[in-house]
Amino acid sequence: MKTMKTLWMVLLCQLLLPGWAWADDPSMKPVIVTPHEKQQRPSCRVCGMWIDQYIKTAGVITYKDDSQEYTCGVACLLREVTDAGGISELKSAKVTDWVSGELVDADAATYVVGSKVIPDMLPNYIAFAERDEAVAFAAKEGGEVIDFNIAFQDSSPVGTTAPFRIRTAVTPGEGNFSVGMVYGYMQKDHVKDGSNGAEPGEFIAGNGNQLQAPNESQVMQQALIFNYSPTDSLALFMNMPWFEKRAHTLSRSTANAAVRDTVSAENGLGDISLEGRYNFWHSTRYDQFASVLLGTSLPTGEFNGQRNANRVLVTSAGLQQGKGTATFTGGLLYSQRWKDIWLHASALYNANPENDDHYKYGDVVTGGLALHYTPNYDLMLGIEIDSNYTQKSEDLGNKVANSGGLATNLAFVGDYRFLNAFGGNFKLRGSVGLPIYEDLNSFRIALPGNNYRTQVQPGEGFFGNIAIQWTFRDAPDYHNH
Repeated sequence: MKTMKTLWMVLLCQLLLPGWAWADDPSMKPVIVTPHEKQQRPSCRVCGMWIDQYIKTAGVITYKDDSQEYTCGVACLLREVTDAGGISELKSAKVTDWVSGELVDADAATYVVGSKVIPDMLPNYIAFAERDEAVAFAAKEGGEVIDFNIAFQDSSPVGTTAPFRIRTAVTPGEGNFSVGMVYGYMQKDHVKDGSNGAEPGEFIAGNGNQLQAPNESQVMQQALIFNYSPTDSLALFMNMPWFEKRAHTLSRSTANAAVRDTVSAENGLGDISLEGRYNFWHSTRYDQFASVLLGTSLPTGEFNGQRNANRVLVTSAGLQQGKGTATFTGGLLYSQRWKDIWLHASALYNANPENDDHYKYGDVVTGGLALHYTPNYDLMLGIEIDSNYTQKSEDLGNKVANSGGLATNLAFVGDYRFLNAFGGNFKLRGSVGLPIYEDLNSFRIALPGNNYRTQVQPGEGFFGNIAIQWTFRDAPDYHNH
């Protein structure tokens, strides 16, 4: 909690005070770098982190026109060297020797990657002027000893990417913090009878015995999201959603058979979700990760248990703001990088207990894949696919026939780092997608004379999200290593 308070104080101070306030504090002055023109406190161009918090790992490259660029550490320096076309295209590239604190030529240094020490970011390259000292450090802290060429060939534009539809197995390191605002929209505009879809008007017009059919459902979500890593192996996540839900229903009059559209709407705070990801294995070069995820949702969203004379919920399950009970999620995550490509995979199980109003949403099994391409450290483009199987819900102990089923979604995603500020960076993130296969449960009710009506579910449609997120890392105390 102390660290979290510190993070908020840092952000508030930066919002309220002019930038020179930090530069006038002698204890905060950079040790090995000088600010750019008009830049009062130098930050890493790649990730936005303040250089003076990473004086044991900072690097500096000098271009052939004598202009200079500082980086928080070796990983970001390698990205700058890549952008320049290689170290031969630069006048010099220097890294900080972990032992002496002196700048040394990057291509002459020896590096340790994969140790227990993560001073700046992942992959955690740590530079040494003397190979013997690198070997001794690796013997104590772990990791692999490599030279510059191997580190350069192994470098990637970003340390990790963040999927939209699934979770990443990567835990970014102690002190990493991010906060974001999300707007999401989902629309379902067809009826689904198993895997068959139909336009709602045509569906109800095609069967004179059909008294009702879902027409269109819309869900708008605004959310605050928080991520924080208390240790290198643990990452925590919280999502605070606000929902606006609207459901259109087509109803046939029993008097004159006329079909009319009625609208029901609910809005309010949803269930707050909390998750923890624990990284139990990663490769030495931090390009493969395996983690376990455990999560819960708190019943902060209202579940209206009021029922009519037929004991049917007045507010349908789809319009409820919350599930009326705590839920539990667990599963496994895997992430892997090949140069500028990231793959993320997840398999999760979500258990929904019965609430006090004797309604139980169906448990959900979800699997997903995300493939992300990072052409540079500012941009990510990707495609994600997820499939979920939902059991039927239960109301008063009875299965709800037209609930649950299988749905597979495809989404196109991307994010763009558009600003470095306050010792971190801001990203604009977005996704848009649609269900590509649905087989949703339905129920046919037999009527006299070989007639029937069908209880169906809304489906098809599309979804999209847009978010803005600020990420910051509170530099760990690594001076004892």
